[in-house]
Amino acid sequence: MYKLIKPILFQLDPEKAHGMTINALKIPQKHTKLLPILEKLFHYQHPILSQNMKGIHFENPIGLAAGFDKSCEVPKALDKVGFGTLELGGITPKPQPGNAKPRMYRLVEDHALINRMGFNNLGMNKALSNLRKFSYHTPIGINVGVNKTTPYESRYQDYIKVIDTFKNDVTFFTVNISSPNTENLQSFHDKNEFSQLCSAIQNYKIQHELDVPIFIKLTSDLSPEGLSQMLKPITQTFDGIILANTTQKREQLHSINQKETGGLSGKPLFERNLKLIAQAYRETQGQFLIIGTGGISTVNDVIKMLRHGATLVQIYSSLVFEGPGLTKKMNKQLVQYLQNNGYNHVSDIIGLDV
Repeated sequence: MYKLIKPILFQLDPEKAHGMTINALKIPQKHTKLLPILEKLFHYQHPILSQNMKGIHFENPIGLAAGFDKSCEVPKALDKVGFGTLELGGITPKPQPGNAKPRMYRLVEDHALINRMGFNNLGMNKALSNLRKFSYHTPIGINVGVNKTTPYESRYQDYIKVIDTFKNDVTFFTVNISSPNTENLQSFHDKNEFSQLCSAIQNYKIQHELDVPIFIKLTSDLSPEGLSQMLKPITQTFDGIILANTTQKREQLHSINQKETGGLSGKPLFERNLKLIAQAYRETQGQFLIIGTGGISTVNDVIKMLRHGATLVQIYSSLVFEGPGLTKKMNKQLVQYLQNNGYNHVSDIIGLDV
């Protein structure tokens, strides 16, 4: 079905096509008798894929990355389409429109996207209201961002505000310090800036006895030295790490859109992020939760990420190119790979290549 629809969607502006997809998912969410049809089409379950970590049950290791449902508009529909986890957002305290349009581009030849969205979302209160309309089977996480208008010295407080607002309604949080489309956000990768952020998160967790895991998402442009410097405070403050967000580098691309500013996602990130994941796994001796993302479009990509140290993975850009059946397809193929190679469980292959 998606092969028939894709040429039509690809004639449209990418953001408009995305909006149409969100609107389409609102239909079964509104008419809930249609939800079992979604589940039958896209859901696949096998005990060899399930894992329990940080008090969370993950039915399979393939999750939806942040950026697809920015304001929790279609979480119940997404709950039925086979992901092991859903990361919604990024969400900021106040609503904001994001950057000027156009701000999203397809790089078809490179199997990639470029976006400079700028944390466009309806704000934490509306997003929470949307989320509370339903109950969920899939673990739900919130990607937390900062408002563009927040004073530089107060930015870390935006993370705290969103966490405090959602703390009773979600399974995990992801602190996003890696978006290239919000001015000075990536400066949190600086040692002193990061120390301030970690202190704020630690103090909040202690004061409020927070038992919801908090992950952190880093940029793909981080150097090996930079990652090494950050890993100790990360393991002391956070419950997991997502490696890694978009890149601003433009290497060996072919699309006419390659010079657009913003974050590049998709296939060009894969090898770069694989190295970051292996480094993090090695330097934390396999004792810290790593979620791999960036350029995953086949089951072989999933296997490589797991064998290099990721326990879970997330996808987004590949869904644009391959369609909504991708998750079910990869989960079924992952089960076949594990069984054909004599593995009893998906956890048996984590870190094997490090």
